[in-house]
Amino acid sequence: MPLFSAKMEYALRSILYLAQQPPGLPAQSRDIAEAELIPGPYLDQILAVLKRAGLVRSIRGVGGGYELAKPAAHITVGDVLRAFSGNRSFEPSEALRKDGTSTTTIQCIRDFQQRTSEAIWRLLDSTTIQNLLDQKHLLDQAQSIAPYL
Repeated sequence: MPLFSAKMEYALRSILYLAQQPPGLPAQSRDIAEAELIPGPYLDQILAVLKRAGLVRSIRGVGGGYELAKPAAHITVGDVLRAFSGNRSFEPSEALRKDGTSTTTIQCIRDFQQRTSEAIWRLLDSTTIQNLLDQKHLLDQAQSIAPYL
């Protein structure tokens, strides 16, 4: 069971693409879609959600497009995911509802789920887009020298 939906992954890829753009040079959605292999109409929906969440802004007119609304170091992965999932925890399974299991068993499992959810959100909220961008640059450098090894 994946932790991130396809929409969340596409949103992170879009944000990373925008984070790599030179300041003051907005990216057009078709360029993002082409570079990140995201279907255009789907990307437009994603960008609209990111804009409503205050993570990207759109620039109209000639040379317009999208850019980050704040520095990559001030946007967390948690910010991006919350734009699509809300501020909810990872929900307990429906199986834990009224199936005849003892109350203490259910409570034990729910407590574990809560701790797991809190740990995941701490990680998501402590990882910035800049952190991911730095990791991407390291991976790009490693790939670029790999053929020479």
